[in-house]
Amino acid sequence: MKQTFSWRVLISFGLCLSFVILLVSGVLLYIFPGGRGNTRFVWEMLGLTKPAWQNQHIIFGFAFSILALFHLLVINWKAFFSYIKAKTTEGLNRPGELLIILVLGLVIGVGTYYKTQPFSGILELGKSIAKSFDGNNTQEPRGIPGAGRRD
Repeated sequence: MKQTFSWRVLISFGLCLSFVILLVSGVLLYIFPGGRGNTRFVWEMLGLTKPAWQNQHIIFGFAFSILALFHLLVINWKAFFSYIKAKTTEGLNRPGELLIILVLGLVIGVGTYYKTQPFSGILELGKSIAKSFDGNNTQEPRGIPGAGRRD
């Protein structure tokens, strides 16, 4: 018995895959050093350097966004638009939750921009973890002969 192709399954798997790649690349980009300035350490994880991981993160971010839009507006458009229609006709029954998430998003965005606590602490933690990889590395990094030597 042959099964028919399912866009719903394809998009669900795509969302899952792109989320996992975003999660892994985001963690790696958060904890590993930048490779700029005085650092002689060029890190590589699973065969990819930091710029390669940044590229993966950007492209899979786009893929996740596009798949999420397809998930919402193509696969589940009937449920989504009926929900929107119901909420606009009956009014918003739960304005508290909407207000809380809008204020929370504003606090996170503004706090991150102005580097206030706890956001600055989170950012500094990532930088300090990255710096720990930049210490006294005497091992020669891949792809850059002589870059790891301290003459």
